[in-house]
Amino acid sequence: MLKSLYRRQLESDLPRWIEAGWIAPEGAAEIRKELGADGAGRFRLPLLLAGIGAICIALALVAFVAANWEAIPRPAKLGGIAVLLLASHAVAAGFAARGWRSVADITTLFAVLVFVAGLSLVGQMYHLPVDWQAGSLIVVVGALAAAWVCASKASALVATVAAVVWLFWRDDPLQLASIDGVLALVLLTATGAHVLRHTSLAGRLAALAQALATYAGFVIGEMDRMDMSRDAEVVSAVLLGLAALSGAFAIWGLLADRFLRGRADGVAELAGTALRTAPVLLALGCVIGLFLGLDSYDFLGNRVDARVFLLWPVNVVGLLAAAGIALAARRGAWDAAFSAVLVASALSFALPLMVVWFPGQVTWIAVIALAGAVAISVAGSAAHRTSWSVLGNLAIAAVMLMLLEHTVGSLIGQSVFFLLAGLALIAVALVSGYVLRKRTGETEAGS
Repeated sequence: MLKSLYRRQLESDLPRWIEAGWIAPEGAAEIRKELGADGAGRFRLPLLLAGIGAICIALALVAFVAANWEAIPRPAKLGGIAVLLLASHAVAAGFAARGWRSVADITTLFAVLVFVAGLSLVGQMYHLPVDWQAGSLIVVVGALAAAWVCASKASALVATVAAVVWLFWRDDPLQLASIDGVLALVLLTATGAHVLRHTSLAGRLAALAQALATYAGFVIGEMDRMDMSRDAEVVSAVLLGLAALSGAFAIWGLLADRFLRGRADGVAELAGTALRTAPVLLALGCVIGLFLGLDSYDFLGNRVDARVFLLWPVNVVGLLAAAGIALAARRGAWDAAFSAVLVASALSFALPLMVVWFPGQVTWIAVIALAGAVAISVAGSAAHRTSWSVLGNLAIAAVMLMLLEHTVGSLIGQSVFFLLAGLALIAVALVSGYVLRKRTGETEAGS
């Protein structure tokens, strides 16, 4: 459930609970303080509009300079950029000193945008060759400097976006034993550390996107080094890499939810965001794998080189997931939710093996895809995660529609489809009922 909706429901329930004598007014005040209901998050829309306004003003300045390019002398251009940059940071420092952190953040964002625009204008003034790779890297460094010095979340977001642009604008494949490979890890560490210290939802999502892009870059680079360019190898590497990463996100996110529950620091928030991101990746794996498995693609008939299992980024992420499983078993965190998450991760890993290594086995591919979608939904019910249940149900619907479209015109095919659909729905109903009964029994025993 979204926190804002929960807060709204709680605000309507607290007066009734106080009137009934179930809680004291002091307790209600502490509950509101714990959830940040006394104003936290209340002014997000004005701040969002202010941020968009800052971007518009920066674009207006760039357009003004471009419109008067010949009329403005070069020293005036350089001096104006420098003065505007310093003045923006000075104003941001003044806002921060007054305790207006959000306004200071927006002002710092404006300064970063001025820096980006100034970088482009300086290149035009001195007729420098176009180099998007170097330019995006300079933007990353400048935005990171502003983010750390000024504790700016918006500047860190700009740095993260620029880092992703730099990753995909490079000409050479990303290798670990190279300067760019080390630099990619350093940038990921810098942006990730900033998100942990100054956390926000947009920053956490951007950091996870940067981690995914870095991971994909290393996988592509390793495939290039091993000369794995056939279509079947590319498909298997993408699906296996996606399954391993989503499994690691799910397992470690669930462990963090168990062990860090109640904490409000950046680590717990980032783990929670990763846990909410995992079902998206798992559902994508189910749908994409089934899509490839149902259609007869010529390249799926090629036998895949077993070296696809030697891609070190996939192996590292897989070992992280295995370490999480071992930790859960050792710390006693293995419950129904963890089992469902593990089953969903295992099925998402098995699906590409069936699609690529055993093409044409449509029945087994459909069973694995449908079982994986069901496991996602069951994991959501067992772990009290609405996002997992919703995405799992959406994946079930997508899988069923794809199977129905594939079996239309064949009575045998339709019978198989409805049999699988019925079994899947009955399985979801039985598991959900068991989880609900168990949860009710634990609640009654605790009371």
